[in-house]
Amino acid sequence: MRHVLVFAKTPYAKTPYDQWLAGSGTVPVIVTPAEYAAGYSHLPHVHAFPAYDTNQLVEKTALRLAREFAVEAVFARAEADIVRAAQLRELLGLPGQHTASAVAFRDKVVMKDHLAGGPVDVPAYRRLDSAYTALAFVAEHGYPVVVKPVSESGSLGAAVIRDEADLDAYLAGPWRGTSEIEAFVPGQMYHVDGLVAGGEVVFVHPFRYLNDCLSFRDDDWVANLPLTPQDPSYDRLVKAARAVLAELPTPPQTAFHAEFWITPDDRLVFCEIASRTGGGMISAMVRHAFGIDLDKEWLYAECGLPSTLGALSYRPAGALCIPPRSGVLERLPAGGDGTGARDETEDSAELPSCVREVTLTGVAGQEFHGGVKSGLFLAGYVVDGDTEEDVAANLERVAGWFSDNTRWRPADSSGGTA
Repeated sequence: MRHVLVFAKTPYAKTPYDQWLAGSGTVPVIVTPAEYAAGYSHLPHVHAFPAYDTNQLVEKTALRLAREFAVEAVFARAEADIVRAAQLRELLGLPGQHTASAVAFRDKVVMKDHLAGGPVDVPAYRRLDSAYTALAFVAEHGYPVVVKPVSESGSLGAAVIRDEADLDAYLAGPWRGTSEIEAFVPGQMYHVDGLVAGGEVVFVHPFRYLNDCLSFRDDDWVANLPLTPQDPSYDRLVKAARAVLAELPTPPQTAFHAEFWITPDDRLVFCEIASRTGGGMISAMVRHAFGIDLDKEWLYAECGLPSTLGALSYRPAGALCIPPRSGVLERLPAGGDGTGARDETEDSAELPSCVREVTLTGVAGQEFHGGVKSGLFLAGYVVDGDTEEDVAANLERVAGWFSDNTRWRPADSSGGTA
């Protein structure tokens, strides 16, 4: 019996590793946050930790387990686990992504250092080590600029600075970790998601953002919509993603999530890339649209198992993520059981028929403090339609339906709506 060590920073319903590996002769050894432990509790080897992202007992335990079970692979799909998994592989001499590659896909400055001067346009950037650096950068490049943590995901901690007042506000309360400053790039944002297996790109597709990755700051939704091959941006984005992967120390097996802008003057500019699947409902959308489970296929590739990929089909589908507002959630429309499955009970009959999958992460009576990052949401939906235009309209419709059927009240109030 073979074993794979899995850093499982996802609920079981989203990543049922034992089901995926059933019949393969490979058994998962799970390391997971305490809040997800119950979902994995039926498995024989589960180790849970509070404060998972920063708790270094995670690494200590992972090393012990890897040696105890003589694991042949290490799998990690969450941004917070990419480097710790790479370090473990390197320490044990296991195949897969090692530290230099993980850092290049996680540290936005190292990432751009690899790409600067290459085939894809990169905005002016600099590691932000002091206020003096910010002042010098603004003096050279002007406003607006963007400041963001070098190693976070989902636009967490990102700030668009449009003038000196914005800069003063940022400098008065800067991000506590290491940040970078870069020139602001206007335009439409796109993402390209895919899978590398055996050193080859075996799946790649571009998508358009509806709204943007900072929409959660305004309590607004963000959505993802596939481009058709006939779209004039399709080939440009695929070519750019392949070029970025070629310039970076890309591991032989990895999912990837790359982001680009196309500016009003038609320049394609790199934003960032991660060696993992996209957040939010992106993986679920890809599964419905193309019939491929990127996380499962990536796990198979990491474990050296034969791919289950067949001929890919396509049905237009989009993903919608709605952040929480600030206040107490009094009413949340039915429509899902919180695991990603659509709830067909009588109570959910009002759910729009275009919805294919639902994930709800909160319950009535729970207090929220607004959106935290783009990948963390209160309600996530996969929506379909006959054409991409239909899907875009349905995404708007579902967002409106959710707003109409959700009720909030201020946290310090005993009733009423907000």
